[in-house]
Amino acid sequence: MFKYIAAFRKEWLILVRDIAGLVLLFVMPMVMVVILALVQEFGWSSISKEPQIPVLFVDRDYDSLGFQMRKGLSEEHVFKIVTAIDSVPVTQETARQLVLDGKYQIGIIIPEHATKRMRAKVQLLVNQTMLRLLYPAGNFLDGIPGHDSVKVIIYFDPAVRNSFRSAFISKVQEYNAKIESRTIFETFQDELRKSFPYFTMPVIDYRESLYFTEVYPSGKKEVILPTTTQHNVPSWAIFAMFFIVIPLTSSIIKEREEGSLIRLLTSPVSYFTIFMAKVGVYLIVCFVQFVLMVLAGIYILPLFGMPPLELGVHYTALIVMIIAASLSALGYGIMIGTGARTHQQAAAFGSVAVVVLAALGGLWVPTYLMPDFMRHVATFSPLNWAHAGFLDIWLRGDALRDIWPSVLKLFLFFAITVSIAAVYRKLKPALNL
Repeated sequence: MFKYIAAFRKEWLILVRDIAGLVLLFVMPMVMVVILALVQEFGWSSISKEPQIPVLFVDRDYDSLGFQMRKGLSEEHVFKIVTAIDSVPVTQETARQLVLDGKYQIGIIIPEHATKRMRAKVQLLVNQTMLRLLYPAGNFLDGIPGHDSVKVIIYFDPAVRNSFRSAFISKVQEYNAKIESRTIFETFQDELRKSFPYFTMPVIDYRESLYFTEVYPSGKKEVILPTTTQHNVPSWAIFAMFFIVIPLTSSIIKEREEGSLIRLLTSPVSYFTIFMAKVGVYLIVCFVQFVLMVLAGIYILPLFGMPPLELGVHYTALIVMIIAASLSALGYGIMIGTGARTHQQAAAFGSVAVVVLAALGGLWVPTYLMPDFMRHVATFSPLNWAHAGFLDIWLRGDALRDIWPSVLKLFLFFAITVSIAAVYRKLKPALNL
């Protein structure tokens, strides 16, 4: 025990004497989480708060269909309707050319007499229905074909993603369904007034009968609504914790290069004790890093108009998850520092591998947006395990008994990486430099 305390004290003194290094370890992650959270928050929310995507709109109908379609797109607060450029009205050919050149991503052309043709088709449908009701044996309108469907032209920039194109078409079809349903309802009202003149038909305004309410099924008494802060703080905190690989590997390699490791091994202390002393010191560093980022989420991000971070009530589970994530990052750093021969190898491979693991683990792009193969690969990333554990605690209200699979994976990762480092060092003794 005294040997471990002495080794721990040695590592601690080396760490605290490097003031610049401490600033980088603690301040830079806080700056990173604040900046990246703000970029994501205002980058995405600005799309929903202000019209951002310009849509060329050519209304050759000059009737209710074009008006309602334009109104619906404008009310989405996602699209900016453009009907004129430099005070010159946009024509169909102009819209086609501008979209083809990539200057605009979308162009919509409402054809002439679109509303008139839609009403005529609806009128025929209603008349056929009413006559069938009054004359069940048959009526002269049966078999008369309706007018052809109205074809609204939508120009898309060839560079637009298929998912965006499908989503936009679905939205336009939704508006059209509302307009057509309202037209059918109003036409039926008019025909009923004509067919039953002694019956006073109340004026009924068509309203939607189906509404959608967002519910987050946490299954717990406490419900924490997901926010950008809740997602960003754990993501970038884990990312920063794994970047401990750079100072940790630097410390390991520096001891080898300066010969201090040889002097340490000549003393009655095991190599495992030296490693565990590093783990103890840098575990405190990772813990403080995470706490500082949590404080940034609680107190700093709200200063910029973002929602504050909510920690929930399961503090024990949170502390255990922080320790497990920190140990997995330290085990990774020890493995890289033991196997790398130079600072350049450790810094290059260690940092790039962290970026790859973060991308695969869903820290940048949620795993549910990835293809099936990528989602499967993500399950092997320790950053994914840690991220899933924190989200389970903060968003789903999970307690310690619920997050044990993620915690167990992280502890196993730490044990495996430290074991690999120990086996490598045993096969390649530190004295044979």
